[in-house]
Amino acid sequence: MSRIYFLGIGGVSMSALAILLKKMGNLVEGSDEIEGRGTELLKKEGICVDFKFNKEKIRLADEICFSSAIREDNEQFIFAKSLGKNMFSRGQILGRIAQSYKRVIAVAGAHGKTTTTAMIFNILKCAGKNPTLHLGGYKIDDGLNYFIGSNDYFVSEACEYHDNFLYLHPYISVITNIEKEHLDYFKTFENEKKSFQKFREQSQIVIEKSQNFVAKNIQHDDNGRLRFSLFEKNKKILDLQLKLCEEINAQNCIYAYRVAKLLEIEDEKIKEGLESFEGISTRFEKVKSPFFETVICDYAHHPTEIKKAINSAKKIYEKQKVVVIFQPHTFSRTKNLLKEFVSVFSKCDEVLFFKTYPAREKPCEGTTSRQLMLAVKEKNKNVKYFQKIECLCKFLIQKENKNTILLFVGAGDLPAMLNKIKFIS
Repeated sequence: MSRIYFLGIGGVSMSALAILLKKMGNLVEGSDEIEGRGTELLKKEGICVDFKFNKEKIRLADEICFSSAIREDNEQFIFAKSLGKNMFSRGQILGRIAQSYKRVIAVAGAHGKTTTTAMIFNILKCAGKNPTLHLGGYKIDDGLNYFIGSNDYFVSEACEYHDNFLYLHPYISVITNIEKEHLDYFKTFENEKKSFQKFREQSQIVIEKSQNFVAKNIQHDDNGRLRFSLFEKNKKILDLQLKLCEEINAQNCIYAYRVAKLLEIEDEKIKEGLESFEGISTRFEKVKSPFFETVICDYAHHPTEIKKAINSAKKIYEKQKVVVIFQPHTFSRTKNLLKEFVSVFSKCDEVLFFKTYPAREKPCEGTTSRQLMLAVKEKNKNVKYFQKIECLCKFLIQKENKNTILLFVGAGDLPAMLNKIKFIS
């Protein structure tokens, strides 16, 4: 048993790793700056979370695990290093956990990896495989970002940031797509592609997009839920009726199906796993609001993802106006993808920009939300910027309800803030 202290323990991936390590018999504690969904789960699992610098616990720890958001100038990081502690990144800890399992299934890519990971897990669970799960999101059915199963299958989301996914050596890896992302770390798109190539080389089997598998007859039912047929080389395999709405989930289903077939799972169980899957929180999730009939929260924070979310909303609610509310995630991403962001938002009916979620950054490292709004305004006059949540909500409440769809996009804390003031639930 090891005594492990996490720096940044409340993050969605970090909290899942902390719980997995505790279940493996370790004494796990950690710190974070703010309370949130991850810290609530940790407390339920009996894991102590400090919201202040706790030198004594760092002294007592055998190992320190730090998230990618923790910089080397962080005072807790500096203190732990000065004590000569064994320091491990999130990726290193994930890689160590994965070694305990016979078959690792890892899903990487710029978009779709959380949903695809959870789909694969749900299929394996329905097939009686009792998989273990590590997820970078919260499943809607139980609100969890992990599942403790047997040591036969470890299904994990694999993030490329700081090359975290290179600590995994998967039996099966899925690469959903590769786009410019995390350039604050990679610096160039070429560097990013080289890392993905290393990930391929470390995997026994690699699944990427293939023209042999396609979704046809894509439709939405009266509730916006997706239905389509899955084809392999022009031969129909399955008819699927999902509980999800976004059309990108047809491709996510294809990835999950191909993994399941490699694991020799019957089509009947694959269909059950996909159709019973309820989705991931804030992935085009329809939430309740006392002010609006239709409010959707989507984690999309890259221009490609945002464009797909907007297109899905316009297609499903074609007779209604879609108002997009965007909270940028990090200043560097906004700067590096500024042209792409402007292109997406310039075509919207109305866009409201909320102050940037800085995550690990400071404004000097890129472009602020207000600066993005001004750039978009040159091509689309129907835009506004909001610094305070109260002002944003007051502006929204004045809008007509029945013919207006609110689409909140971004990977920041805006949904949590809206929930806290009971604008949504």
